[in-house]
Amino acid sequence: MALSTGRALTDTEQTLVAVFSGRLATAFDNVFLYEQLQAANETLEQRVAERTRQLTAANDRLTQQWQRLKRTNDHKADVLGTVAHDLKNPLGVILGRSEMMNELLSLTPPNIERARGQIEQIRSSVARMTSMVDELINDAMLDAEDIVLRPADIDTAGIVATVIDANAPLAERKGQMLVYSGPDALPGRADPDRLREAIDNLVSNAVKYSPPGGRILVSLDSSEAGHQISVTDSGPGLTPEDEQRLFGRFQRLSARPTGGESSTGLGLFICRRIVELHGGRITATGNGAGKGATFAITLPPTLQRGAS
Repeated sequence: MALSTGRALTDTEQTLVAVFSGRLATAFDNVFLYEQLQAANETLEQRVAERTRQLTAANDRLTQQWQRLKRTNDHKADVLGTVAHDLKNPLGVILGRSEMMNELLSLTPPNIERARGQIEQIRSSVARMTSMVDELINDAMLDAEDIVLRPADIDTAGIVATVIDANAPLAERKGQMLVYSGPDALPGRADPDRLREAIDNLVSNAVKYSPPGGRILVSLDSSEAGHQISVTDSGPGLTPEDEQRLFGRFQRLSARPTGGESSTGLGLFICRRIVELHGGRITATGNGAGKGATFAITLPPTLQRGAS
């Protein structure tokens, strides 16, 4: 640092210049140190922010894992509760009927006709258990994250007809009219087994909850919105509480089967999963108290024959 005055400096002035120069150097050092401190502080803040983001992301992952584990545990409890409750009754029937059949066959002469009646009751109970186990297995399969549909060119009308034929015997035993309205053939593209399962859930529910002598209408329509399969029953309809629980897992509605059939509360949940996997949607509309309800599956127009 140079100082030009045009005259000689006094001792006092020289002392003041020396003090000022020293303090100016210190000020420069302080400015440099402040800049370094500010840069270090900004770097630290960035590191803290980055670490906070990492910890937040890790916490979110842990929360999601905990929620998945909780859902799995709740599902397990639901399954165990369903198995314990719903399979206990048919097992009790099988045990009681088999004991009665043993007594009937021990008679001299054995009462074959009454024994056949007990066998029929046992067969009916086994069928109920098989149906419940099938629904539990289907639910477990649909809950798998890697489930893959196997779409193929299908005749949607043919699948609907197959489902109606499969449910016709039970409808006839209950004196119900099972009516179809729609085209004889309707090409489409879907996983035939899964789609048949979804439609069967709706039709079998309609038979299950409609009263003896009731009417069930199965309709198939095609429009720009896609293919729609609707099932209208003549059951008790939907209560506001039912509408809140529709399509939930293990959610039984207020209606009760009219012929002693079983129910796990999984059918509509499974149906919804299948339809959603196809990119479609399922709806339910109550027709009024005691006037039944209409369940409709709508598959998107992209699911047409020849689409990839």
